[in-house]
Amino acid sequence: MDDPAEPLRIEIPAPSAIRVLFVAMGLFVIGIAVHELWRGVWPPNIGSFFFLFMIFGACTVGVPIIRGGLFGWAATWEVTPGLISIALSNPFKRRLLRLDERDVLGIRTIEREAMEGDNTWFVELTTAAERFQTSDFSTKRSADELRQRIKALFRRRS
Repeated sequence: MDDPAEPLRIEIPAPSAIRVLFVAMGLFVIGIAVHELWRGVWPPNIGSFFFLFMIFGACTVGVPIIRGGLFGWAATWEVTPGLISIALSNPFKRRLLRLDERDVLGIRTIEREAMEGDNTWFVELTTAAERFQTSDFSTKRSADELRQRIKALFRRRS
């Protein structure tokens, strides 16, 4: 068991390699659609609208992937008695949130249903304005144990 005097640190990383991969995948989705379908758009013809619609469809997939790669947050939670500090960062911005008992509305374990394979669980911290999630756990027991450790340390008076 961890030393009760030590703060509990929880890392939710967003590695640079994954960010670059997401941006590249988003650009690929848009680029391949434009490359393959542009001949149906230009010069204008009876099918131009149909091909342009397909290109815009690819953009609705590619742009969110690019945005996720560029602006998705990496987070580090640090739980101490009476305070949870959450440091959020992406390549363009950093935020530090300091939450005390008045700010935290709840800490709960949530099941994430999988389309294929086993479901996973995560711990979610809820404030009036935002929700913060840990990385996924393969068992409910693991997520519940982390939730209990967070609650016990957070609710403890220093």
